[in-house]
Amino acid sequence: MTYSSRPPGPRRTTKRAIVVPSFNFLMIVALFTVSGLVIARNLIGGAGIALVFVFSGWVLSLCLHEFGHAVVAYRGGDDSIADTGYLTLDPMRFINPVLTIVLPLVFTLLGGIGFPGGSVFVDQARLRSEGWRSAVSAAGPAANFVFMLVLLVLYRWTADLPSPIGAGIAILAFLQATTVVLNMLPIPGLDGYGVIRPLLPMSWRDTGDRMALHSGIVITGLFLFVGAFGRAIFFGGLRITNAIGIDPGDVATGFQMIRLW
Repeated sequence: MTYSSRPPGPRRTTKRAIVVPSFNFLMIVALFTVSGLVIARNLIGGAGIALVFVFSGWVLSLCLHEFGHAVVAYRGGDDSIADTGYLTLDPMRFINPVLTIVLPLVFTLLGGIGFPGGSVFVDQARLRSEGWRSAVSAAGPAANFVFMLVLLVLYRWTADLPSPIGAGIAILAFLQATTVVLNMLPIPGLDGYGVIRPLLPMSWRDTGDRMALHSGIVITGLFLFVGAFGRAIFFGGLRITNAIGIDPGDVATGFQMIRLW
C-alpha cells in the first residue's frame, strides 16, 4: 500500500544513509532459499514446505515493496528516513507488522491475490518536488515488478528440474503480478492514487486523503462483495505472468501445492 505522510520534522543537514540488511530480513532470505532448495531437490514434499517457500517469498516481497518507498523517499529529500530503520528492510520496523505482514499474507493465501501491506511514513514536506512524491508511490509496485522478473529468471533456470519448484516460483510470481495490478489502481490509499495525487486539484486531494484513511475497509469490501473486482485483479495478474512466459498451468499447480485443505 502507499506511503503515509507524517508531520514535518525540523530541517537539518542531510545525513548519509547506510543500507544494511537486518538480521530479520536475512533470516527471511535464508528461509526462502533453503525451502526452495529442499523442494528443488525433492528432499521434502507436501503442502507444508511449499507453504514455507511461498510464505517466506511473499514476506520478502513485502520488505522489498516497503524498502522501495523508503529508499526513493530518501533520495527525494526525506533524509529523516535514515532514522526510521526502513532502509534495513526489517519487517518489524514497519508501521504495524500485523497490518503489513500477517493480514496481507492471510488474504493472499485465502484469496489467491497479492494483497497490499501497510505503509511507511514519509515526510512529504521534505521531498524536493511533486515528481518525487509520485516516484515514492510508484517505487513500491516497481519493487514487486523487479522481484517478479527475478522470479522469472529462477523459473526458467529450474524448468528442467524433476521437481515442483517451478510451480512454486510460478505462483509466487503470479502474486507479485496481482500486487502490481492492485496497487496501481487509482484508489485513495493505494500507490496508484499516490502517483496521480500531485496532479489533482487541491479539493480532490483533500477528499482522496480522507478516503485513504479507510482504504483497507474499502478494498476488503470490494473483494468480499464485488466479485468482478477480485476476478479483474486475478486475471490481470494472470495475463502479466502469461505475457512474460510463465505457464498458467504452473500457476494452477502452484495453487494446489500450497493448499492445506
